[in-house]
Amino acid sequence: MTKLPVLVQGEVQRMQKYNILAGGFIVALLWVAALHFLDATLVDALFVNLLFLDLVSMPVIMVAVSLFYEKQEGTLQALLVSPIRHSEYVWAKVLANGLSALLTLAVLYAYAHFARGLQANLALLVVTVFLASGFHTLVGILLTYGARDFTGMLMRYMVYALVFMIPVLIDHTGLVDSRWFKLILAACPPQAVVVLLDSAVTELNWAQIWYGLIYLIVIGTLSFSRVVHQFGTFAEKEMGV
Repeated sequence: MTKLPVLVQGEVQRMQKYNILAGGFIVALLWVAALHFLDATLVDALFVNLLFLDLVSMPVIMVAVSLFYEKQEGTLQALLVSPIRHSEYVWAKVLANGLSALLTLAVLYAYAHFARGLQANLALLVVTVFLASGFHTLVGILLTYGARDFTGMLMRYMVYALVFMIPVLIDHTGLVDSRWFKLILAACPPQAVVVLLDSAVTELNWAQIWYGLIYLIVIGTLSFSRVVHQFGTFAEKEMGV
C-alpha cells in the first residue's frame, strides 16, 4: 500500500483534469438550491433524500467517466505493465470518490446547518458517506466492466436504480406501508445507506446503525474482491490483449 497516497493524488488530479470534481461541486450547489427554496420544516427529510441520491448515483457516474477517459488515453494499457497492484488502483478510485463525496457533504451540511438549522450526528454522516460512496464506486466499476461505452453503462445503472434505489425512495417517502415490502428492501444496499442517514439526522437507532454499517462493510468487501479479481480481464479486453 506504499504507492496508495501517490495513486490517490494522481486520481484526484485526473478528476480535476476531466472536470469530474467540478461537476460534483455543481451538483452539490444544486442540492443547496433545492434546500433553499423549500419550507424549513422539510429540511431534515430533504437533506436525507438529496444526500442519498448523491451517494447512490454520483460515485457510479464519476468512476465510469474516469474509466472511459483512461481507456481513451491508454492508462489501462500502461497499468497492465506497471508494478502497481490492481487492488491499489481500485483503492485509489474508492478513496478519491470518497473525498469528492465528503466535499459534497461539507457543502450541503454547511448550508443546512448554518442557514436552515439542521442538527445531525456529523461523525455518523461522515462514516456513512464514505462507506456508501465507496460501495457505489465499486458498483460503477462493475457496471463499466460489461459496458461497451458510457451510454451502455448508464443503461445498466438505470436497471440498478429501478431495482434497488427507487423502491427505497418510495418506502422512505411513505408511499408504501407494507411490512413485507420493508423486509424485502432490507436486502437492498441503498436501504442500508438511507437508514444510516436517517439515524444521523433524525434519531439515533443503534439497531439500524449496526445493520447499515455491517451490511455496507460486508457487501463492500465482497464487491471489492470481485472488482479486483475481474480488473485484469477488463483491462486486457479493453486494450485488445
